[in-house]
Amino acid sequence: MLFGMVALASLLADALSKALAQNFLQNQTVRLGWLAEFCLTRNSGMAFGMFSDHLLAGVVLPLTAILCGWRVMRHYRITRYTATACGLVAGGFTGNFAERLIFGYVRDMIFLPWMPWFICNVADILICFGVAALAFSLIFRPQDWQEK
Repeated sequence: MLFGMVALASLLADALSKALAQNFLQNQTVRLGWLAEFCLTRNSGMAFGMFSDHLLAGVVLPLTAILCGWRVMRHYRITRYTATACGLVAGGFTGNFAERLIFGYVRDMIFLPWMPWFICNVADILICFGVAALAFSLIFRPQDWQEK
């Protein structure tokens, strides 16, 4: 239940941010000093533009990642912490995956000048937070990894 609610909230936050970017960032950049810039771009690849214009890789690799994650997680007792982390990852993956299927690209709009190699969207941030939370739980929360 918690997993589904977090995944849905993540998906909706991503969809809303992309719709706002599409409506308000056409051919313009909004700067927040050295902290961030918002400008609409199209990413036909995946992380850091890898596999650009390879739709098959953009479909197969995310599905493989979700399948592997599901196979691993079904062997463990799901805590509220892991359900939240997995929900963030699943919601973010779903948002980007759906865009890739519909448009053939993903809309990115968040640029961090202090990380010049990285332009992202809300889904990417949610995936990163979810994966970081899972890594944290592997190291510091052994109760999250009790086998069923």
